[in-house]
Amino acid sequence: MKFKNPKTEKIYEYLSGMSQKAYSDPYLISNDVLCKQDTRGRILETCLAGETPQKVTFVFAVKKILFYFLKNLAAFSLYLVTALAYRLSGQTFLFPEKGELLVLDTYLVARQILEQGEFRDTFFPGLVGALVRRKKNYVYVPRLFGTTNSFDWFRVFRILKKNSDPVLTEFQLLKFADYIDTLRFIFLYPFSVRRFAKSLGTGYEDKVLRYSLWQALDSVAFGGHTRFLLGRCLSSLKIEKIKCFSWYENQVVDKNFYRGLRAVPGKADIVGSQLFIRPSMELNIVPDDLEASFEVIPDRVLVNGSGYSFKLEHAQVDVGPALRYVHLFNLNIHPPDGKTILALMPFKDNNTIDILKIIHEVDWPLPVEIKFHPSTDWRKYGQERLGQFSVTDKTLQELLPRARMVVGCGGALVEAAALGIPVINIQNLNSFGYDYMPEIGKGILWDQAADAEEVAQLVSQFQGALQSDPSRLKEEGARLRSVYFSEPTDELIGQAFGLD
Repeated sequence: MKFKNPKTEKIYEYLSGMSQKAYSDPYLISNDVLCKQDTRGRILETCLAGETPQKVTFVFAVKKILFYFLKNLAAFSLYLVTALAYRLSGQTFLFPEKGELLVLDTYLVARQILEQGEFRDTFFPGLVGALVRRKKNYVYVPRLFGTTNSFDWFRVFRILKKNSDPVLTEFQLLKFADYIDTLRFIFLYPFSVRRFAKSLGTGYEDKVLRYSLWQALDSVAFGGHTRFLLGRCLSSLKIEKIKCFSWYENQVVDKNFYRGLRAVPGKADIVGSQLFIRPSMELNIVPDDLEASFEVIPDRVLVNGSGYSFKLEHAQVDVGPALRYVHLFNLNIHPPDGKTILALMPFKDNNTIDILKIIHEVDWPLPVEIKFHPSTDWRKYGQERLGQFSVTDKTLQELLPRARMVVGCGGALVEAAALGIPVINIQNLNSFGYDYMPEIGKGILWDQAADAEEVAQLVSQFQGALQSDPSRLKEEGARLRSVYFSEPTDELIGQAFGLD
């Protein structure tokens, strides 16, 4: 089984069968519901809760199609302006004259670059150093993220040009015909979705999927298609071989990019990097073997540690270097001396609101510092919800050595536990959320709470453990770290990415 929960497994298998049918229409590879991504369609939440699926009325469908065209045509107009901003910036990448080109498929986060005045790779830290030491030709081929403001992207492109960063955007390669192709996709895509939705049966899952497809239709959908066009342009270049190191969450942008890179058979070798802490129930993270015939899964997949390994028929799965977690092997901390309680907020807004409400009802023994998810604007929650707590934007590397205990939800809790810091994992039964915590250390190093009373009980329990037996907590943390994190040595980097 791919998932511990049989209901989750059943939903995955159902969507796997549906994507097999849908992907015969290449435009539907850009559909995030069929890709098993978490969307406004709420297919996983609906099925797990056994909710009655809503009906798709004629008025509802027409409204969704109209909003789809408004949003996508507006977004495409901004996209064209950003393409113009790129041309005006003068930023460009000079291709090597011969040999292999290593492509780093990751994100370009506008806000970070504008704030720092430079591009820092936070997805593959340490990899470029290994490439430089081995004198490899490499280039970042990023997905633009964080803003649709064309002037902001102009400033980003100017920073990249000033610092001579090896970055190749789609705007350098896409031709006029590709923009026309994207416009055609925008006009035809909703009818592909409508045609497939109409073909679904009358079973419970079919009804849920039909509503989910319509509910999520009015999203900007052409991003995956432009990644496909970019991949196709790359494969057509006069380069002997392309090796792609991709930040791999198995989303529509990933599937389409891989499909494009394989336009010339045998030219691209794709390594999908899942070098992150992943939740146990996120459907799209697990590659689907049945999709291999559509050229949308990598040749190899790297995972953060042996605890995240899984089996695939059409791709090799190996343990790779935990590049983003090198601090877990360098920090030497003593939680009993911690001066704060660190509260870590998740990505989802409804889960964050629930956690803030719960921690407000607890009498904490130490000051509480709140760190919000990097993509969250914490000001929207207001001082009333934040109360007497302080908000910090410091890094986890700075915060964890000061923490006596960590509370909240999200992957960062696993990092804290790996250092032997007691963790209270809040999973509110009234709202859907992803659980990242592994079984190792449960009841000793970490435990789960659903309300303020349970949180208070665990605070008392862990306070006692920190005083009476801190070495046991540290041992459990080391055991967890050995299973879910692999130290990113130069040797492992070279071996995992096939550099030597």
